[in-house]
Amino acid sequence: MRVFLDDALVYSCGQEGSYPAYMNDPPTILSEIPLPQEGGVFRLRVEYRSPTQRSELSVPVILAGSKDALLTRQFQNEGFPFLFSLFLIFLGVMMALISFGLIWRAQAGTVFLWLGLFSLASGVWGLGECDFSALLMPWPSLLYAMSYLGLFTVIIPFLRFGLIVLNPKNRLPMQVMLWVNGLSVGAAVLLQLTGLVDFTRSLFWFHIVAPFGFFVFAVCLVYEGVRRKNAAAKRFAPSILMLVASVLLELLNYRLRLVGQFTLFFQLGVLAFVLSLGVASGYYVRSSLQTAAERDRLEFEMAAMGRQLTLQRLQYRKLAENDAAVKAQRHDLRHQLAVLRKLNESGERDKLGGYIDTLIGKIPGEQGAVLCENYAVNAVAAHYCAMAEKTGAEVSVRLVVPKEIGRVLESDLCVIAGNLLENAVEACRRMEGGRRFIRMESRLQYGTLTIVMDNSDPGGTERQNGVFLSSKREGAGAGLSSVAAVARRYGGAARFESKDGVFLSSVYIRLDEGDEARSETGEEQHAGPNR
Repeated sequence: MRVFLDDALVYSCGQEGSYPAYMNDPPTILSEIPLPQEGGVFRLRVEYRSPTQRSELSVPVILAGSKDALLTRQFQNEGFPFLFSLFLIFLGVMMALISFGLIWRAQAGTVFLWLGLFSLASGVWGLGECDFSALLMPWPSLLYAMSYLGLFTVIIPFLRFGLIVLNPKNRLPMQVMLWVNGLSVGAAVLLQLTGLVDFTRSLFWFHIVAPFGFFVFAVCLVYEGVRRKNAAAKRFAPSILMLVASVLLELLNYRLRLVGQFTLFFQLGVLAFVLSLGVASGYYVRSSLQTAAERDRLEFEMAAMGRQLTLQRLQYRKLAENDAAVKAQRHDLRHQLAVLRKLNESGERDKLGGYIDTLIGKIPGEQGAVLCENYAVNAVAAHYCAMAEKTGAEVSVRLVVPKEIGRVLESDLCVIAGNLLENAVEACRRMEGGRRFIRMESRLQYGTLTIVMDNSDPGGTERQNGVFLSSKREGAGAGLSSVAAVARRYGGAARFESKDGVFLSSVYIRLDEGDEARSETGEEQHAGPNR
C-alpha cells in the first residue's frame, strides 16, 4: 500500500522484505499517518496492490482526527474484544498452571489443562484478529500468526476436553476429528513455511473442518446423554451446546458479515462456556480426586494386608516347625524314658543330669507373645510390638479381641491394629529426645469393640481440613484414612488428636449387626481408657 498527499508519497507499507519471506502477502497493518500541521484542504490518494492469496481485500474505514481522539474511538469499537482476549489468555495460563498441580494427584486434572489451552487458543485468536491490537502492537507478522493459528487449533483442546469429561463409549468419532484437525494444522503450517499456500487461503478449509468438529462433538454429547444416560454429558450439555452455537455463528459471520466485529459471537460464547465449565470441571475434578484418594487408600490396605499375611505365614511356619519337633520328641519319648530309668537304676547321676539337660534343650521355645485370642490380630500386634521395643520404646499392649469376631473381616481388623501400631512405631523412630512409649488397649462390650492408643509424638504433624497429613509423602495419611474408612464400614468411627507431645487414637467398630449384642465373658468387658 502507498499513500499520497497531494501526489507526494507520505507513507508506504507491505513492500517485499518488510515481512517474512515465507508469506506471499504482507500481514494486516493498522497505522497512523501524520497530516501537515498548517491545516487546509489536501487530496489523499491510497493505492493497494492486489493480494495473491485472496480474491477479496477488506479495507478499514480511513479516519482523520487527533491521535488521542483516534485512539479513543478505536478503543470504543475494539476495547471489549481486546480486553476480553487478554482475559482469556490469562485465564488459560492460570488453568494450565492449576492443572499441573492437580495431575499428579488425579489424571482428571488434565481437564483444566485442555480447558486452559482452549481458553488460551481462543484468546490468541481474538487478540490477533482485533484491530486495536494491530494499532498498539507493532508486530503485524506475529498478530497474523496468532490470528490464524488460534483459530486453526481451537478445536483440538476442545475435543480433548470432551473425551476426558464425557468418556464416551464410542470414542472413534472425536478421535478421528482430532486426527483430521491435527493433520490439517500441520499441513497448513508446512504450506505456509514453504511459501506455497498462506494461512489466509488455508482458512477456507478450516471453515469446513472446524465447524464439523464442533458438530461431531455436539452429536456425541447428545447421543451420550440421551441414549447412554451419561451423567457428565447431561451436566456439561448446556454450556457445550451454547459454545458450539457461538462458534457456528462466528464462522458464519466470517462469510456473511452479520456484524462488523470479528470473533464477537465466539468471545461471548467462550465467556459463558469457560465460566460455567470452570465450575462444572471443579466438581468433576473434586470427585476424581476423591476417587483417586479412595483408590490410594485401597491400595494401601491391600499392601498392609499383604504384610499381615506374610506375618501370619511366618507364625504358621514356626508353629508347624514346633509341632514337628514335638511329634518327633513324642515318638522318641518311650526310648528316652527307658534310658532315664536305666541311668537312674545304675546310679550314674552325672550322665543322668547331662541327658536331662540335652532333652530340655530340644524342647521348642515359646511361640511368641500372646496379646489377644484372635490369631491374626495377635500376629500383627506382636510384630509391631517387637519393632517398637527395638527403638527403645516402652510398650504396653492389652488387647481383648475374641477368636470369633462376627461379621467383621479379620483383615479389616488387622488394618486398624496394624496401621495404628505402624504409625506409632514410626513416631518413636523419629523421636530425637524425650520418652518413647506406646500404650494400646481395647475392650469389647455390647458387641462394640473399642481400641484406644497413646504414643509419643515427635511433633511436626500437620493437619489440613481436620485431616492429619502423612509424614512420609505428600497428602493425607493413607494409614489413618484407612483406619477411619474401616471403622465407618462397620458402623463405627475414628478420632485422632495430637496433644502435649502425645498422639491419641480412638477407634470403635460394631462386631455384630444388633446394637444389643452383649459380651459373653467378664474378660471381654475389660474397660480401656476413656476418650
